[in-house]
Amino acid sequence: MSELMDKKSFFEKYRIKEETFEGTDLKWEELKSIYNDYISYRPLLESTGKTIADLLRTHPDAHTVRMRIKNPEHLIEKLIRKKAENNDFSFDLKDYKTKITDLIGVRVLHLYKDQAINLDEMIRENWELAEPVTIYFRHGDIDDDEKAELEAEGKFNVKKHSAGYRSWHYLIKSRLTKEETLAEIQIRTIFEEGWSEIDHQLRYPYYVGDQILTNQLLVLNRLAGSADEMVNSIKETLERFKELNKEKQESQDTIEELRKEIRNLNLKKPQSESLLELVNNIERKQSYFSIPDFSHLAEAMERAQKIGGIDALKRAAESISIAQIASKPTKENK
Repeated sequence: MSELMDKKSFFEKYRIKEETFEGTDLKWEELKSIYNDYISYRPLLESTGKTIADLLRTHPDAHTVRMRIKNPEHLIEKLIRKKAENNDFSFDLKDYKTKITDLIGVRVLHLYKDQAINLDEMIRENWELAEPVTIYFRHGDIDDDEKAELEAEGKFNVKKHSAGYRSWHYLIKSRLTKEETLAEIQIRTIFEEGWSEIDHQLRYPYYVGDQILTNQLLVLNRLAGSADEMVNSIKETLERFKELNKEKQESQDTIEELRKEIRNLNLKKPQSESLLELVNNIERKQSYFSIPDFSHLAEAMERAQKIGGIDALKRAAESISIAQIASKPTKENK
């Protein structure tokens, strides 16, 4: 089992001032005991984290799932920093596992912003939540009405993050053995992840107060947010194209059915050709319209067949053709 390095080397590595540590009233020997206990606890965390990650990978919206177990040295560093920041924060060998809740960290990346809610449903179905889900957003991402709607049922705690951080945070309970373990799950888009990783590597935790660096990272954050919006816009455009292609195919099927009905009317050749020409005219014009409507023409065909009123049928076809032309945008109202 690896031993914790000596106190001086540790403070140098993690940029902790001796006076800061002394002000916490923490004992280095107690931290060493926690370090050693955590080393022996890690195998259970590894198995638990792997099980959680493997289940999340089964969701179709989960593009990438990553899992990590907190580094033992980083645990000790975090305990020291949390105590230095808040003297009321307390822990010991028995409860540190519940005081530091991200010993297991799972990150789920998705492509589109609207996929987050689908992943949310899966997480709630499979695990018990230790606390309400927190959604961090950047100023301008959502308005007050959207925030109120998300918080209405008490399922989400929506917070604006000063650094522009965007993510959905879950703290779940899991139990592979008799001992309950906590795990933190974060879900975000790939662009959000890119910004977050750069921010974490360049700033956290040693350059938090550097205003120039903060401003530059905020610009990068806005670019990442704009990229997410563009991705959503492209996705919506492609979905609309699919709808239009489907509508076009349905219209073509209706036209073919109409031709078949005309041929089955046993009309004289001039009358049949006249009606088929009307249908051909409609078919040629349909490229001008996103959603051609042939329902009335089919209805008129059925009525004409019953009463033998071929003139009524022709008038119906002509009226639809005229209506379609009238609905075509002109240069003035485009």
